[in-house]
Amino acid sequence: MGVFGVWRGLGWSPFLADVNQRDRDPARVAATIIAGACVGLVASIACWILVLAPYTFMVGLAGEGMLGLGKVALMFEDSHNHDPGITVLRIIESTATDGAFPLAFVSLAAVMTGRPFQHYLTAARHFRWRLLVMGLALSFLTVAPLILAGRSGHPPMAGVAPSLTGRMIYALAAVLLIPSAAAEELMFRGWLMRQLAAFTRQPAVLIFGTAIAFSAAHFDFTPDAFLNRVVMGAGFAYMTLRLGGVELAIGAHAANNILFILLVQPFGVPGSEASAGPWFGDLGLAAGYLAITEAIVRIEPLRHWAGVVKSEIAAPLAMPALIGSG
Repeated sequence: MGVFGVWRGLGWSPFLADVNQRDRDPARVAATIIAGACVGLVASIACWILVLAPYTFMVGLAGEGMLGLGKVALMFEDSHNHDPGITVLRIIESTATDGAFPLAFVSLAAVMTGRPFQHYLTAARHFRWRLLVMGLALSFLTVAPLILAGRSGHPPMAGVAPSLTGRMIYALAAVLLIPSAAAEELMFRGWLMRQLAAFTRQPAVLIFGTAIAFSAAHFDFTPDAFLNRVVMGAGFAYMTLRLGGVELAIGAHAANNILFILLVQPFGVPGSEASAGPWFGDLGLAAGYLAITEAIVRIEPLRHWAGVVKSEIAAPLAMPALIGSG
């Protein structure tokens, strides 16, 4: 069946197996979006306060209440403040607040649909941690050369702190971007893609619909950065559909974010976040994500180590299998 058979099979990925007609109910969809947004916003604000409050006490601003929290938040937003401690706190704040919204949103969606939360993560019986680790490792090998080819000057890692200890703390803090990547994958590939699948099983819609939404959610509409995120989002969607879960996509997503703040731009500094350079970098990124996914599917030792079984992989489909599928 070849490439086209694999492509058609993505719409019937095991990850989408339990999506059914009930998920097309407009009232249920609207209620999930509205209630989920409200719960997610409350969770984000709560996490923001929980992260900032201890530091507000430490710097003696606790007596000013919310005004003190606001002053600390502005301190975190100061892109000229490269103190390693502040940078680590920025990463913690971003991970907690950005991660709280998707987690709360999808948790509510799971309750409203009566499904286990795990169904928004994987079609496997258990979350495949080794597949996530493999996504990290293989993506580091794939993405790092593209980033290095598209940048000039010294990497942020070399100047983010005056001491080796400070630079090591910054590098270790970058690991906190893994749960942040997991939260975004949960939202866009876990919930949104499954919701789209209730209305269509066309792979192009599932992949590029979620990729465009993912890119738009970052509110950076400069052409290079927007296209770069669309390419990344499409790659993550392909991984999710092909392998029946978001684990590999989380690893690949986290690897990109970690490499970006280590090699391109310090965390918290405003500016474009396109990671792979010009257009040829985007093509290389797409090819790399495709190669990583297919390597795991087709190379048995890799698949075995990652804990992926064949029943979790989207199988190729011949054209007759789609007739009358809607």
